[in-house]
Amino acid sequence: MKTRERIIALAQARFNEFGYGNVTTAALAAELGISEGNLWYHFKTKRHLLESISEEFIRYSNERLALRPSSETDVIEGYIELMMAHERELLLYRFLYRDQADYGGHSQIVLDNITGLYDKSRAQFRAFFTEMVRVGLLDWPEDRIDNLTVNAIILIRFGLEYLRETQQAFDSSAVEQTFLQHLTLFEHQLDPAAAKRLRDAAARLLTDSAARAA
Repeated sequence: MKTRERIIALAQARFNEFGYGNVTTAALAAELGISEGNLWYHFKTKRHLLESISEEFIRYSNERLALRPSSETDVIEGYIELMMAHERELLLYRFLYRDQADYGGHSQIVLDNITGLYDKSRAQFRAFFTEMVRVGLLDWPEDRIDNLTVNAIILIRFGLEYLRETQQAFDSSAVEQTFLQHLTLFEHQLDPAAAKRLRDAAARLLTDSAARAA
């Protein structure tokens, strides 16, 4: 792995673990075994590191946003796949969701893409909720699906920031807690067996997170 790639990988891991505001370029350079000047050759500031990580985040998000209900699998299995993909995204880039109070405004590439990301997210969640209603697994008024969609996105998008600000969780378990929380929006209107499958899947995410942290 080239030095530039090593810097990005370590910075992303340490921003996630300790928080963007708690990591210095000096600490990153020391852990990498390079001089801080060598790090500055590739990234003059942490902000430049943020921009490079944000580029990867946009690419990763667009891959997740391509998921839609499929005729080849049932919609609940598809939604579980979506939760798992979203979980991976939040784990890999959770500091971007959680630490905006530390890094300030989004990088330019995120600002350039943020409207499209939200539009695609709304379309994605709406497609899954609409399909759940169509096949009789979710009892939800059609004219309120958009409200459910927006609420789900808000909980997932800002859940990590809320947990950080209320000092409830800072580590990777916060991601799984966020997914369990978003299920409370609609699980009471799901077919009981379908609701159990989603709760079990979210609980597995939480168990896996605890095992990784052990």
